[in-house]
Amino acid sequence: MSRGAIAAVAAALAAIAIALLVGPGDVGWRDAIAALGRGLRGASEPGNVADALVWTLRLPRVLLVALVGAALAGSGAATQGLFRNPLADPSVLGVSLGAALAAVIGLFLGLDRAGVWVTPLLAAAGAGATLLLLWGLAARGHDATTLLLAGIAIAAGCGAATSSLLALAGERLDLGVRVIRWLMGSFEGRSWAHLAAAAPPVLLGLALAAALARDLDALALGDEVAASLGVDVARLRRRAITAVAILVGTATALCGVIGFVGLVVPHVVRWRAGPGHRALVLGSAAVGAALLSSIDTLGRALSLPLPPGVVTSLLGAPAFLWIVMVGARRGRA
Repeated sequence: MSRGAIAAVAAALAAIAIALLVGPGDVGWRDAIAALGRGLRGASEPGNVADALVWTLRLPRVLLVALVGAALAGSGAATQGLFRNPLADPSVLGVSLGAALAAVIGLFLGLDRAGVWVTPLLAAAGAGATLLLLWGLAARGHDATTLLLAGIAIAAGCGAATSSLLALAGERLDLGVRVIRWLMGSFEGRSWAHLAAAAPPVLLGLALAAALARDLDALALGDEVAASLGVDVARLRRRAITAVAILVGTATALCGVIGFVGLVVPHVVRWRAGPGHRALVLGSAAVGAALLSSIDTLGRALSLPLPPGVVTSLLGAPAFLWIVMVGARRGRA
């Protein structure tokens, strides 16, 4: 394991550890460690404040936030490799809103009553459908600008469709509140059940994306070169789309739309780890976990009412503009 990878994993673990110590209630690090130990042994005490705060409330939320950050950043690295475009990102390309629209349709029709897995599966299907549409445009030779504009158009269309569903369900105030909070992202009220629903698909999606690293490296040289190196390009596209759809769909279904993590984090990791997709995907996952955990921790420490999706957009939008301007200057050089 390289020094960069060790540093990324250490940053993620440090962010998770700090997050366990921050929040409502005064719990010192000794009490927190003791509460974790009792929880791992299955000996949590019902009347113990530290056990309730650390094991029951904070730990599942902190781990879920880290998983979502890893999913979004890892999917961003895979998306950029898939489109051979450093500006590609599930949120910028409308994939997150496509996932949200599919899940909102399920909520509108009451399909979520069939089971806890219905909404994540619908969100994954929406993300996959959006990516397939974008890939169809990219396969026809459209340039990066056209692809990004198409993504913006798709995002606008999905947003309009979601708003239409909200208008049609005007009397269902509970649905309206859930959808609005979802579109801004939220980690409130997340429990062990949410973590159990998120962990398997996120880990599966990251493993699949990492397994495609060698083929994505070849794809960076172009479709023809990748095919000459023995890569089944069509199969690679299907698998990459599947991985990104699983990651984005799960993150969106459980925590709402949280943008720009998948755009900014891979660029930061690429500066340190290089263009190789194995280090890029896994390194982005670790840094994404650390970043989103830090944002959530800071919000809880300062009691900020801003949803995480709003914060990441406030941070990511200037970064996106900077990346565009740097790319334009390099193009003129």
